[in-house]
Amino acid sequence: MKKLWMVLGLLLAMTAPAFAVDFAFHGDLKNQFRLYSNQTSFFTAGGKTYKQNLIQDDDNTDFYGALKYRLWVEAASDDGAVKGVYAIELGALHFGDANYSKGGGGGFSGDGVNIETRWAYTDFALAGGRARVGLMSIDINKFLWNETVTGVDYKVSAGAGELTLGWYRGYEVVNTGDNDFKDMDALYVRYNLKPAEDIKIGFFALWQTSDADTLADGETVPDFTAHQYLGKKLTGLDIDLYTLGVDGGMKAGDFFANWDLMYQFGDMLEDADFGGYFAHIDLGVKLGNGKLTYTGWYASGDDDASDDDLDAFISTDVDLTSAYSVVLFEGYTDDDYFNDAPYLMDKGLIFNRLAFDYKVSDKMKVGVAALYMMTAEDIEYTSSNGAESEDKIGFEFDAYASYKLFKSTEIGFEFGYLMADDAMDYYEVECDGNADEDIFVINSRIRYKF
Repeated sequence: MKKLWMVLGLLLAMTAPAFAVDFAFHGDLKNQFRLYSNQTSFFTAGGKTYKQNLIQDDDNTDFYGALKYRLWVEAASDDGAVKGVYAIELGALHFGDANYSKGGGGGFSGDGVNIETRWAYTDFALAGGRARVGLMSIDINKFLWNETVTGVDYKVSAGAGELTLGWYRGYEVVNTGDNDFKDMDALYVRYNLKPAEDIKIGFFALWQTSDADTLADGETVPDFTAHQYLGKKLTGLDIDLYTLGVDGGMKAGDFFANWDLMYQFGDMLEDADFGGYFAHIDLGVKLGNGKLTYTGWYASGDDDASDDDLDAFISTDVDLTSAYSVVLFEGYTDDDYFNDAPYLMDKGLIFNRLAFDYKVSDKMKVGVAALYMMTAEDIEYTSSNGAESEDKIGFEFDAYASYKLFKSTEIGFEFGYLMADDAMDYYEVECDGNADEDIFVINSRIRYKF
């Protein structure tokens, strides 16, 4: 095997100049640690905010280490006309994990079969713009769809702005002879403008469609209190989901703002109607070496799961991080978390966060944040005391710090404490109408990027 790699390397070295190909290698190597939490099981839901992985009556603590390594290579012609990208990932391998049925390799002697393909696409010049085709990351909107998917897209300057067109397929059904369009396809268009040097604004539309099974075929509207509420989970169902949006940002001296507005409509199973909406804003000001930022958003929820109106905003595939909430969203240990979408189930979310970040030195940054969160519509459930209807998630306090060990290496710490209000009683083992357990977590990581 070593001789084979030596021969391949020699051939690559000999042929690269002949073909005038430039190679670039990149990496994002993260070593992650859950230093402490009083509710470890709560963070293993992986984005599933329906009732599972419950909050225990007593503390259930754990300490662990994990690693997530991503490496990718770019092979480009010397004139930049075409570029091939391929990325692999070793995902969230826990120290000591020897579960070979799931890849493993973290136990004694290592040797797990655990490498995944993250990206595989070709990027090339076309008619004054750039086209991509293959398995690639897309960024339609970080609250709507910001992940990896297969497809084709094209970006080109148009007038005073930039136009993007895309077709993506996240789910395919091989033709069975009765219907060619049970796949889930998405058509996307965006137009970005910069009306001034410090102002940017984008207009976009997304149509997600699948001509699959309907109520007449025996399908039923999913119960989102027992089903993950994401667009990528609505496979095999007849849907037409349209999202219209506008986003952007601006700066004026020390003041800055960012915004996202989206409205959704369409139908599912040719019976239930989508009608969700989402509004987000960041308002901030720089204060010397510090920065004060207010972040707020409203994700609409569904107040009646039994009717034909789906009034909750629905993301397709997103990864909200602890930059918003250390407790609710993906922290440094980003394969063990409670939530990654800007809402809970189909009940939406009212989110408020005030943060102060301070640059201590060129190498060190620190920050603190206070949050208050509610669901947009009540979570209705039955406790030991009877029927309950709650919407208050609670107050959260976060603190975080990062330090540059080297130019491309960072060590970080984060702490989050949720003073749970009564809506969190829904996620407890014993529901009595009152939240009995606050939740806190401490994470750290060492990250090397190149």
